[in-house]
This record gives sequence, structure tokens and C-alpha cells, in this order.
Amino acid sequence: MYYKNTRIEHLDGRQDLAPVWEYWNEHRKKIFGRAFHLTGGDMDAAEELMSATIIKVASHFEMRPLNMREPIAFFMYALKNEFISQYRKKRYEYQFRDGEKDVYDEHLANNEAESAPQEVLLAQKEELALISKTLERLPVIYQQIFYKKFAEDRSYSEISEELNISQALARKRVQFLREKLRKARSRKRGRLN
Repeated sequence: MYYKNTRIEHLDGRQDLAPVWEYWNEHRKKIFGRAFHLTGGDMDAAEELMSATIIKVASHFEMRPLNMREPIAFFMYALKNEFISQYRKKRYEYQFRDGEKDVYDEHLANNEAESAPQEVLLAQKEELALISKTLERLPVIYQQIFYKKFAEDRSYSEISEELNISQALARKRVQFLREKLRKARSRKRGRLN
């Protein structure tokens, strides 16, 4: 097939692209196979690459005479150029994009908090108030240990080092704190029932 300087013009000066579409449809399977290979087996990306390629080919011949010696070679060359163009564009965009961040993270977290039933939120507030009241009644050393263990998530060795106590004593005091909080919680439940 050799169509050199085929001119079928529309009234507005554009070329008739019917031969381009015929060539494209005739070689579509081969072109898609190459696009599928270039995109690493991603079907959607291959379809997107083919769409972008045919648009570029059509816009190329829209105002020029149709001059293709080997249509399949021309389409493969256009496909490769479009793939390289998309690759460069993505690589440039990824320089400025933080892949670790998800733009919807904060929005989803807010929605989850808003969608929590009022009873759950009220129960959590009451639980925190109970913990706070229980801690206020304990000596300062227990309050410090609670803060270091549960708020700062420190290890027993770090707690014992900072407070100048043994690790065994730090464990014993954390165990005491847990027991106190369990008792306060069970007392509260006993009053509600």
C-alpha cells in the first residue's frame, strides 16, 4: 500500500482522514499488541496510549496531504513517540508529587470521626473522664509513669532510667495502674447496671 499525496479535501481545507482510519483499523491488533508491551501489560494504559496516538496521527494529517509508505511502521513510530512523551511527562510530574501522601487521608479521617455515632463518642469521652479522675487521685509518681508508658509509649527501661527506679518496680507500678483503672471502670459499670 502506497498512498502518496492523496488529497481528498473538505470544503474547509481539511484532509479526508478516511484512509487513515482504514489503515488504523486494519493494523489495530498489531498496534494494540505493541502498546500492551510498552505499558508493561496494563490494559487501560495501553488503550489510553492508543487513543492518544490516533489523535496525534489524525491531527498530523488533518492539514497535510496523506503521505504514508508503510502505514504500520508510521503508526508504530507514532505510538513509540507518544509513549515516550507520556513517560517524560509522568517522570516530570513525579518530581513534584509525594507518593507517600494520599490527598484523601485527612478527608476520610474527618468523615470517619463525623460518622461515629453520638453514643460511641459520648462513651469515649466518659471513659477519658474516668481515667483522668482516677489518675488525679493517685500520687504524682503514678501519674508520671502513666504519661510515660501510655501517652509517650516509652519502654520500661526508659521509664526506670528517667525516674531512677528499677525496671521491676516500673512494671509493678504499671500493673498497679492497670488494676486501678480496671476497678474504676468496673465500679462505673456496676453503677450503670
